[in-house]
Amino acid sequence: MRGILIGGLLLLAACGPSDLIGESKMDDLRVGMPLDSVVTVLGEGKLVPNQPADSLRLYRGFRQQQFLVNGTTYRVLWYREAPGNIEEEITREKETPVLFAGDTVIAAGWSEFDDKAAELNIPNPYRTMERLDSISKSQLPKQ
Repeated sequence: MRGILIGGLLLLAACGPSDLIGESKMDDLRVGMPLDSVVTVLGEGKLVPNQPADSLRLYRGFRQQQFLVNGTTYRVLWYREAPGNIEEEITREKETPVLFAGDTVIAAGWSEFDDKAAELNIPNPYRTMERLDSISKSQLPKQ
């Protein structure tokens, strides 16, 4: 019975959304790794700017976001393998976050990012979407 339960849980986990787009590359990233080493592992990103000002939101072809929290600059590089443009929304199905404090990795992948973003109060697009969905559902007329 226990084997069936474990097998079912493994199958369920395999059917869920991937935690890591580019898992083979993400496996090579480590907490404490400097930005230049990360970029060597990840290569060039696939996003292109729609207009010249968009290039400020990209770092070597990857979407980037920067946040200042308690005097420390945090940067999120959004790794993706599919070509696209900066206007597309961030989704678990297309992108994997790599979070830096200064130029040093502190989290790579959604599970690590979810925890660190919550701890640091950094916006998390996945959690924001869940929140907006729950607000929308709560405002539907009761049947």
